[in-house]
Amino acid sequence: MEINNFSEDKKIFSVSDYIKIVNQGLKGFRAKIIGEASEVGFGPTGHVYFSLKDEKDESLINCVIWRGNYNLYGIKLEPGMKIIASGAPSLHQKYGFKFIAETIELFGEGRLRKEYERLKKELMSEGLFSVERKKPIPEFPKRIGLITSEGGAVIHDFLNNLGKYGYKIKFFDSRVEGQDAVKDLISAVDYFRKNKGIDVLVIIRGGGSLESLQAFNNEVLVRKIADCSFPVICGIGHDKDVPLASLVADKAVSTPTAAAAALDDGWEAGLNKIEFLGKEILYKYQEELRKVNYFLKESTVKLRRWSLFVVQEFEKLVRRLKLIVVKVSYSIKEKKSLLKLFRDRLTNCFLENIRQVMDFLKNSEKQLEILNPTRRLKFGYSIVYLNGKIISSVSQVKKGDDIDVRVADGEILSIVKKTKNKK
Repeated sequence: MEINNFSEDKKIFSVSDYIKIVNQGLKGFRAKIIGEASEVGFGPTGHVYFSLKDEKDESLINCVIWRGNYNLYGIKLEPGMKIIASGAPSLHQKYGFKFIAETIELFGEGRLRKEYERLKKELMSEGLFSVERKKPIPEFPKRIGLITSEGGAVIHDFLNNLGKYGYKIKFFDSRVEGQDAVKDLISAVDYFRKNKGIDVLVIIRGGGSLESLQAFNNEVLVRKIADCSFPVICGIGHDKDVPLASLVADKAVSTPTAAAAALDDGWEAGLNKIEFLGKEILYKYQEELRKVNYFLKESTVKLRRWSLFVVQEFEKLVRRLKLIVVKVSYSIKEKKSLLKLFRDRLTNCFLENIRQVMDFLKNSEKQLEILNPTRRLKFGYSIVYLNGKIISSVSQVKKGDDIDVRVADGEILSIVKKTKNKK
């Protein structure tokens, strides 16, 4: 149903249709309303019903903030509390006109500071700001998650001051001003917590007062930052009080440039170290060259000395060898003469020994001839054999043995008939 139908004078609407037309028009009356909270009440489903009263004339407007939004902003509504509610009016079919507050925030620096100190004390007592729980920033980060407003100058300052170290940046556009930014910031942090894939998360915005930085003092946001599995750098400018998001972050700086520098520190330190090591290597190389050069010079001098010494010793050795050769040559001649004399003497002695041996052999042959038993056979003697052995005793034979009787001109084969011993 279109709003322009409302201008038809003769048109008759049902109550329901008319309320729909009115609500379509009321959507264009979004606003921020400041007033004093009164008649604060909590519904059975957790929604909060309250009224905003004008201090001037006590004008009153009924309001409601849904449970999810109320819990998100962390403000405990109490009667007499001065707040700013952002939203739009709505006409309900049964409960009439109400202002639907999408966000609520405290008004007045005193009230904001008091709430800031209360929450800061509570979070500190839980240890959320302790140094021990802070995660170290990677020495060489590559994948950067970035949360800030796309339309501000802050993002340009950050990117312009970021070193050329091959960073891969995932950007999440978010409002960063006032309570309206809370939902955006929480969604951005949740996005990176869910998708991960980054080495470090950077949240930045320019400087501002306590009122303008209220989104970064939100308890829900602060706890989500604390629960991140990756380190978080907060670069949020402030006049006096450090935002709670910065206190819980693993590293807090106050400008986008400083946030970029925090990412570059490890890379620059690494490059400086490489440069230093390069110079150190060059220095050591030059030092070794100097040592080698000195060693070569010293070695050359020593080599020359040794070469001269070797030449001199060689000449001495040659002279000694010449003398030895002369002595050996003389000695050889002398030994040859002695050897000839010794050979002649040895030959004469050998021949003499041969003659003596020949004489001895001839005499031995004559004696053997004389002693040969077969020679005596010519004189009538005989030799008796048994099985090829000479018989010298009757005990060597027995009756019936075949014996061989050898005489001078032959052999006589006989059989023993009887043996007889001499008595």
